Amino acid sequence: MVNQKYFVVKEKNNKTITYFEYDKMEGYDFSPKKGMTIADAIHVNKIVIINPSLAQKVAKKKLDLKFRKLLQLLNIIFETDDDSGMAYHEGLNEINKLRTELLNKYRKHLEAEEADLMNKKIDILEQELKTRLYYLQLSCQNDYVNGLDGKAR
Repeated sequence: MVNQKYFVVKEKNNKTITYFEYDKMEGYDFSPKKGMTIADAIHVNKIVIINPSLAQKVAKKKLDLKFRKLLQLLNIIFETDDDSGMAYHEGLNEINKLRTELLNKYRKHLEAEEADLMNKKIDILEQELKTRLYYLQLSCQNDYVNGLDGKAR
């Protein structure tokens, strides 16, 4: 397979040859969806967006999408009656995963206000999950203590 790199330019009448060092370029990079193959088309493994305003818009949109998916997962967790608390722990893991992605992947492409706002939203969700997990543990402890009220022999 031939390793080729393409550069898409808006001005189509520009006749100059431009060389870019792709390895040293900073930008927002992402991969296209899996399984999106079109016959007679160029297959793309990675896209790097160099324009800061476009990178900010794409990063914000991707982060919002992940946040909405997390909210859907948490709604499902809150609606189910899970006495073991495994669903709550799974929700906490997903929250920590999103927070890590925010800090490592998205923070340099978002404005500080947007990143702080998203971090606050994640904190609120985490506090709610921890509170529900705490009350679940208290109820389990109370059930265990109430079950030991009989006479010991």
